[in-house]
Amino acid sequence: MKLTLVLLVAVAVVSTTFAKTVPSGKRSRLPMELLGGMFGANFQAPKVPKDYVPNPRIVEDRFTSRINHFDPQNRDTFEFNFLWNDEYYRPGGPLFIVVGGHHRTSPFFIDETHFKDIAALQGAFLATNEHRYFGTSVPTEDLSSDNLRFLRTEQTLFDLIEWIDFLKREVMRDPNAKVILHGFSYGGALASWARQRFPNIIDGAWVSSATVRATVNFEEFTEDFGNTIRIKGSDECYNSIFRAFHTAENLLDAGRTNIVSSMFNTCEPIDAENSLQVELFLHLMTLSLELSMFDDFNIENVQRVCNVLTDEQYETPMEALAAYLKDRYSEIRDCFDLSFENFISILGNVSVDAPQNLEYGLRQLNYHICTEFGFFQTAKSRDQPFGSKVTYDLFLAECSAVFGEWLTQEVLYDGVRLTNFHFGATDPRVTNVLYTNGGIDPFRHVSITEYTNLLANARVTPAAFYTEDIRAISGMDSEEMLETKHMAEEYITTWLGSPISPFRK
Repeated sequence: MKLTLVLLVAVAVVSTTFAKTVPSGKRSRLPMELLGGMFGANFQAPKVPKDYVPNPRIVEDRFTSRINHFDPQNRDTFEFNFLWNDEYYRPGGPLFIVVGGHHRTSPFFIDETHFKDIAALQGAFLATNEHRYFGTSVPTEDLSSDNLRFLRTEQTLFDLIEWIDFLKREVMRDPNAKVILHGFSYGGALASWARQRFPNIIDGAWVSSATVRATVNFEEFTEDFGNTIRIKGSDECYNSIFRAFHTAENLLDAGRTNIVSSMFNTCEPIDAENSLQVELFLHLMTLSLELSMFDDFNIENVQRVCNVLTDEQYETPMEALAAYLKDRYSEIRDCFDLSFENFISILGNVSVDAPQNLEYGLRQLNYHICTEFGFFQTAKSRDQPFGSKVTYDLFLAECSAVFGEWLTQEVLYDGVRLTNFHFGATDPRVTNVLYTNGGIDPFRHVSITEYTNLLANARVTPAAFYTEDIRAISGMDSEEMLETKHMAEEYITTWLGSPISPFRK
């Protein structure tokens, strides 16, 4: 109670300095990055450098696969995109695959990574595939709920395996070639599951930040985000964010919605009686900070943002947070749109060519996590600074509103349960897989960080962030990072048996 009174008193100063009217009729576009952040789209693929120029040796092609691998009466097919490069390949060498995930395919991941460097040493054929329903690999005419029923992990695994068989037989002309998979995030999970399900075809897999444990309530993410703010920012910054969020929550609980609405420049007054709107407001604020602090996957941005949030020019932490968020999106919106209906309408667009679907894969990703994975970033843990009101009720309501009333809580929970049951979550009983994670990567909580059995292992690189270990070795690598990258090379060499020497004539 004392904390509540202190926070309410703290905002008394700002209540007289902000008008009570809320702007209307202005630009209110919801930034696409916020939509993507709500469902983890911004963490699906590491950032490709802006100055990256694709290797001219990389070839783009299409592979024909069945839409439904498990129905012998359905012979419908579709094509998915894939890229390959035989620049380093020597006859008898292995096939190295970067497994596609919830993102458009990019040549960067077979061109500028540590996996590519290992492939060059091993004389490997390099390739990467585009996951069904993403980019230009959509098997249906639109993305209606009915058409999305073929977006299943099991279907994707069969796409992958049949494509690998095609590459070995028809492209490499070596059906006995060994196969090593690599992947990150959900693509990393797929790579590990492919080794688990098809050990006769896949000889090993190195996976980074692999999201192998499905969960509805991913409260560890906000906990870890808070810890990163302490580590890379300061305790002062953490406390400022804590006070800002709890002040906003307490004001809304006390009926002082005019103060919060005006300060954060919402397009319409916040309806404190509408729990979904309140949760959406708080969650989008958290995502805005997350995207700012993790911009370009450079966590040094945390300190930059913290410098603004703790600037002495602001009288209260909530004023500092509101000013920062307003400035961040000033070029694309005049006010903060909290309409749940507008939010749903963007995700409800079933067009394959809609930018949110073609470029970001939002509807497809949203469907997949609503039916198999969850990963909802709630704020129910006490060990985080982003308030206490964001629950998975917000995400459950969104899933049902976008895809239909059939997508109930029971459907979601059963989907998450079956994903963990089918693949083993953090105990997959698999060999020849190396799981690597960063010590401050929030997704390590749904990955495997401790796992040792015959020819399989897990390693966490201290102070490393999301998928840092997939990058090519550089002079900026810490000793711990170099050890992780060398470990990946050693395991792959072991899985291949007698490697092909790059100096062998």
